[in-house]
Amino acid sequence: MKRIIFIVAVVLIPISLGWLYLIESQGNEVLNNEITLLERAGDQCVGISERAIAAMAPVVEFQKLELISRQANVLKQCMKDHGFHESLVWKKYAEPLANLKAAKEGISVDEALESIRRTDMQNFKPKNQKPQYWARLN
Repeated sequence: MKRIIFIVAVVLIPISLGWLYLIESQGNEVLNNEITLLERAGDQCVGISERAIAAMAPVVEFQKLELISRQANVLKQCMKDHGFHESLVWKKYAEPLANLKAAKEGISVDEALESIRRTDMQNFKPKNQKPQYWARLN
């Protein structure tokens, strides 16, 4: 009886560990694939958004803001075409930061949130303790 328990334990433990390893490695491959897809789409869309405003030369300050807005809009639409949208987790993360920035700089909360949005929407690599701006559509 002890011999059977020993044989079962020797066979089941390696099989169980192998199964856990396979599950863990598949989860990491899916995460790495998602990140790679985001980075690839992001690089492509940043290039498109830069080319969209390359021929335009701003003369007054308002036109500079218009070009920044146009570039952000082209990036957003391109990422949408690639299946990404603004993450709700990121928005919940950014709203308190926008409130602090608005109070500190004396600007509206919407303007502060838009400033944070334009910065974070061009980051395609995940950072520790900070949610990713882009989320994949299902």
